Amino acid sequence: MDKERMAALEEIESHGAENGWVAPMTEEDREFFAYFCSVFNRYNISPSKATRLEYDFVTRVSESEFYLQNATT
Repeated sequence: MDKERMAALEEIESHGAENGWVAPMTEEDREFFAYFCSVFNRYNISPSKATRLEYDFVTRVSESEFYLQNATT
């Protein structure tokens, strides 16, 4: 994961932690979130404009590929 993306994730996490609405993300959570964003980019889907069907598609692809990739390593 590149440093810019990691910094953005840490900023989101710290903002949420300060406001008490999220638990700190684990390393695996950060890696999955970055992978999830990359799948949106791969299929040229904007998360904010995605339909429910598109969002579900990206979620299922992300989960299956991410956890399959981690299981084989």
